[in-house]
Amino acid sequence: MRCKSVLYLFGLFFSLHFSAQELTISLSQYSNKRVFIRAVHGIRKDTIGSLLLDKNGYGTLAYTTKQAFTGLVNLTVEGKEHLSFDFVLSPKENPILSCDGEYLHSQNTTLLHTSENDCLNRWFDAVLQYNQKISLNKELSALYAQETVFSKQLKIEKSDTEVLLQKVTDTINHSRLFAAKYMEFKLAQEEKLTKVWESNEQRSIAKNYFVQIDFDALYGSSMWFPIINSCIEAYVKEGAYYQTFGTDVVRNLKRIKNQQVYEDLIDAAISVTEKFSWTKDQEAIVDFIIKDNRIKNPNEKLQKTIQSYNLAIGKKAPNLLLTNPFAANRKTIVLKTSELKSKYTLILFYQSDCGHCKIAAVELTESHQDLVKKGIKILSIAGDLEQKTFEVTASQFPWSEKYCDVNGMNGVNFKNYAIIGTPSIYILDQNGIILGKFAAITEVLDFVNQH
Repeated sequence: MRCKSVLYLFGLFFSLHFSAQELTISLSQYSNKRVFIRAVHGIRKDTIGSLLLDKNGYGTLAYTTKQAFTGLVNLTVEGKEHLSFDFVLSPKENPILSCDGEYLHSQNTTLLHTSENDCLNRWFDAVLQYNQKISLNKELSALYAQETVFSKQLKIEKSDTEVLLQKVTDTINHSRLFAAKYMEFKLAQEEKLTKVWESNEQRSIAKNYFVQIDFDALYGSSMWFPIINSCIEAYVKEGAYYQTFGTDVVRNLKRIKNQQVYEDLIDAAISVTEKFSWTKDQEAIVDFIIKDNRIKNPNEKLQKTIQSYNLAIGKKAPNLLLTNPFAANRKTIVLKTSELKSKYTLILFYQSDCGHCKIAAVELTESHQDLVKKGIKILSIAGDLEQKTFEVTASQFPWSEKYCDVNGMNGVNFKNYAIIGTPSIYILDQNGIILGKFAAITEVLDFVNQH
């Protein structure tokens, strides 16, 4: 019985010891130097470990907790940050990285005991080689008449190379390695997304690709921003898929397993909707977030976005606390939005140093008389921190209702109206009901012309 216990304990120790994730590093040119390992997470790099190499440039980094998922990591040497090296780190592997040169690159750096990196390097080299052959073949074919012997031979070689390339592609598509995911992202960027702006057909390809992206894998690939940024073009106003971005983001959110990936995609998507003033798309995303209830403690930005969603069209707008902060008598007036006298009231939230705000102010000034004739009263609230800045900008406005929240974006009205970015524009009816929310004067004018 005692023998069985000893064997069990030995087996348990053996299992625990060899299940720990380790990274062994040998850099003979960097004795007694500290190296850092940073994981690629979305658009940032997070330090996941550091190691002081010994006098021979050798050391082992043991992780007490395995990494959450496989992805690209970046190795840098302290004081030599420009000498960085990227490779795949998997919680299922214990690789050995070695380099005897001063500069780390794929030609002089060896990675052992890692199928991820072996496959990635092999696939990358093969795809590059075959594509170069096909490209060269096309150039040569253009120089010879099609009926020549050499031209026929080029066609045979091109066909053979395409078969070899397809075999590599099939292998990648059927592999479960992260390396295969990385190659898929790389090829998609080069083949599916490079011409997305050219036609609706190309936009369809990008849209269809966007809704099936494995964002959990993309998060650790270093291609998070390039892929998302390329796909956004599919949803532009001129395209066939305008105002479907929000529903497509929701489809992706439903498939994401990692909580941090889930939250970072939301953050990226909200930023996109703000940048392009895609209000309906943002509402679709926020509506899902609220119902999904997966984020228990939203950050400040998301809280404001949710609050803005709660200020939806058709709901009562908050009262305005209007103060002339630079006057001798800083009396605050409460303007009840339920007692507005004008048929319509346009509220402009802006900051004087905001480029888009300057454009909006000029456009609004040019349209002022036409808007007044249509029964629209304009009221502006600045988020300026300095009196002179506010006064110089406000003096150029032709309307009389000009106020300032001296706490900037933290001003009471900015908070009550959930202002995340400027310019932000609300249109209310005489009862204070929100009729529209906009980020551009062109949208305001379109709304006015329709009403």
